[in-house]
Amino acid sequence: MEQRDDLPILKIMVPTSGPVPASENAEYILNIVKKLNAEALIVHIRDKGESREGDLALDIFDRVAREINASIQLKPAIGEISQTIIEIAKFEDVDLIILGATEGRNVSTWIIDKIINKTDIPVVIIPWRHDRNIFKETISA
Repeated sequence: MEQRDDLPILKIMVPTSGPVPASENAEYILNIVKKLNAEALIVHIRDKGESREGDLALDIFDRVAREINASIQLKPAIGEISQTIIEIAKFEDVDLIILGATEGRNVSTWIIDKIINKTDIPVVIIPWRHDRNIFKETISA
C-alpha cells in the first residue's frame, strides 16, 4: 500500500485492560495500526487508589511498538473506564477506537456496550478468539 502524503494520519485509540490482555493482543493490534499507516493512542485507565500494576500494559505495547516500528503514544489515566475512554477519545480527536473483548468477562461486555452507545466515534471490537497472525503475515510480505 502506497502512502499518500496529502492524507491525514489516522489516529486510533486502543484502551488496554492490563498486562495479560496486552500480552495477548498488542502485536495483533499494533500490526493493524501499522497496516493502516496510523498512529495509536494506547490508554490504560485505573480507578482512583488502584495499584499501578495495570499500567504495565503500556510497557508491553511500547516494547511491541518498538519491535515492529509502529507509531504510538502512551497515556495512563484515572477514572470510570467507559466514560474516561469516551472523554479521552473526544479530547484527543481520535478517528477510531479499537476494543478487545475478553473471554468470560461480563464487565468487558458492559464497557463495550456503554462506549458504543455513547460515542459517535467508530468502534472496532477484536474478538477474544482471532487469528493473531493474519496481519503479521500481510505486514511482512
